[in-house]
Amino acid sequence: MRMTGPSAIMSRVIEETLSPKKEEEGAIGYIRPSSLAKGCVLYVAMELLKVPKEEIDNRVKRILEAGTSSHFRIPKYFSKITVAKEMPFLDEEYRIRGQCDALIYIPPDLDVEHSGFYVVEIKTTSSSEFERIKEAGQPKEEHITQCLIYIWGLTRYYKSIPIRGGIIYYENRDTLDYHLFNVTYDENLLLPLLNEIKAMLPGLIIEGKLPEAHLPLDHWAHEYCPYLSVCDYGQEAMKLKKEKKSEIPDRVLAEIIGMRIVKKQRAKEEKVKKKTPRTLEELSEEFNWE
Repeated sequence: MRMTGPSAIMSRVIEETLSPKKEEEGAIGYIRPSSLAKGCVLYVAMELLKVPKEEIDNRVKRILEAGTSSHFRIPKYFSKITVAKEMPFLDEEYRIRGQCDALIYIPPDLDVEHSGFYVVEIKTTSSSEFERIKEAGQPKEEHITQCLIYIWGLTRYYKSIPIRGGIIYYENRDTLDYHLFNVTYDENLLLPLLNEIKAMLPGLIIEGKLPEAHLPLDHWAHEYCPYLSVCDYGQEAMKLKKEKKSEIPDRVLAEIIGMRIVKKQRAKEEKVKKKTPRTLEELSEEFNWE
């Protein structure tokens, strides 16, 4: 049904609000921690050069906005130990600019051993991804890297704050369940990435020279890259993916998926069954009462 009158005007305002903002011309830009965490130097080089990104569908933008709004809601849950929210940092040497979700302080009266400052990185996910992360028992690699970058950036920018480590907060967008992971800070884990950025900057700033790509051609990030239309390496990766046949036959893959669905459903039923009070007859049968 076609919208008319006030509803049509409101729809137009929504679409205009979600339309891309005009990029500031001139000087080289900055790298966002989330971009750097992807591990693709071509991506961050294009971000620094302010190469226009592919337009994102407005429906996808609304989904992203929902995730962004959660970053304002979730810190309220641990506000008792929060000392700063949306904490910014800027590093001119590496052209990295970021804003961590929250900085908390665990006082000695809560835990003497772990007392100190910690960076909190908030991630909202779909139910399927949330369960995969929980089953894996560890955060996604790029989320660990992003958390480490925030610790590194804040430590360099706010030199007087002794940050001990980080915490990644995952929230299931569908159920609002959450799961936390500790992140131990180790600057050595970031050094290869930071050295690569530092080596790339002179040629990029002076000559606009793009670095050589090294992200594996079969990496998942190529498919979702907003620079795919202007990246020859990414296009080569997508071509390879299209040509490459699945290593698992479709019938075997279907059987695996089917078994997982049945197993998950039975687990749910067992959970419900355990919560349901048993009858006297059921108890009698279980304990062999006469």
